[in-house]
Amino acid sequence: EVTADDVATYERDGVVLLSGVFGADWLDLLRAGVDRCMSTPGPHAVLGDRSQPGFFFGDQDMWLRLPAFRRLVHESPAALIAARIMRASWINFFFDQVIVKEPGTEQRTPWHQDQPYWAVSGHQVCAIWLALDDVARENCVEFVLGSHRWGTEFNPQHFADGSAYAGTGLPPLPDIEAQREQYPIGSFSV
Repeated sequence: EVTADDVATYERDGVVLLSGVFGADWLDLLRAGVDRCMSTPGPHAVLGDRSQPGFFFGDQDMWLRLPAFRRLVHESPAALIAARIMRASWINFFFDQVIVKEPGTEQRTPWHQDQPYWAVSGHQVCAIWLALDDVARENCVEFVLGSHRWGTEFNPQHFADGSAYAGTGLPPLPDIEAQREQYPIGSFSV
């Protein structure tokens, strides 16, 4: 289900939309898994400010404690998709994360690169973002197309307050939001 055009798009843009690669059974299983995750958050869970409109919840490493996410890692098409999109013969899983944003949530996820947050390096590293709800393009995650080929990693920032991580030695990310017209920004309806 991953075509040569999908691979070319991923290599050029750093992101590609693959529709329908996870069936309804997987989506139902993961929706129930997210509900369970939210009712029994893990030690790394983050709750948004309840005084603000909408609701934000984040958690990670669910596969270590919740069967739905363990099944996703071991039984779903995720590893095969990642292998095909990166032209890899071997895949190592290292991280899972849930982000829940209810409609009306004003807390924005800051512009960032994923890789400086992770304890891995290299070019064959990818994230699979799997939407469990329908989301219109104007409300969906945005990407600076081709930024993976800039050759620079930028300092991560804390999602809660936008402050920079200390001691990384990495330069600050350009202010993409203030200069949106200067960047090829892509997004999808999912």
